Amino acid sequence: MDIKLPPTLPGKEAHLKMAPSPRVITLVQELAPPAQARESAVLVLLTPPKLAGREQLLDWELLLIRRNTYDGVHSGQIAFPGGKRDSEDPDLIATACREAFEELGITRDSFTIIGELSKLYVPPSNFTIYPVLAISTEPICYKPDPREVAEYLTVPLNRFNPAYSKICRVQAGSYEWVEAPGFVIGEHTVWGATAMIISELWQSFASV
Repeated sequence: MDIKLPPTLPGKEAHLKMAPSPRVITLVQELAPPAQARESAVLVLLTPPKLAGREQLLDWELLLIRRNTYDGVHSGQIAFPGGKRDSEDPDLIATACREAFEELGITRDSFTIIGELSKLYVPPSNFTIYPVLAISTEPICYKPDPREVAEYLTVPLNRFNPAYSKICRVQAGSYEWVEAPGFVIGEHTVWGATAMIISELWQSFASV
């Protein structure tokens, strides 16, 4: 399948649709991430549909992970594979690829990079996330690192239709409970930065 990002990404417009209420105000006012923000990258990987005869892009599967529980704001959350940029990484695409290999054993030759979605600043952890979009035309054998990944899941992109979103009560790591728009996938809730990135992905391809 030939997948291309649109020449102009929806960016903040799409992020705002799935932003938690406290973040909406700051995101509207934000012109750029703070200079002291740390850089990180995630791999937004699409894989072939499990059901035969499903050829539309929105039927393709989106790879997500559930992070292990730890003392931090993103403890136990559903996320994309990824993490902070190391000094040895030549660029942020390399960061996303390295993290995907470390967390799930995904080798660089098993997928094709399509491009980058809009960067997104996450105030609680002071990271700017750079989402790297990729596609694999063949099924991938995942080997989760139990130190970082509690489980992985692949979800058809059409499950993230904005019409299916709802206001959810979620726990921000081991800290306070908040209400935020999200998607309920089985026993999991996809919200926060992950849902905001998915919102842009959906809006970019819903009309394809």
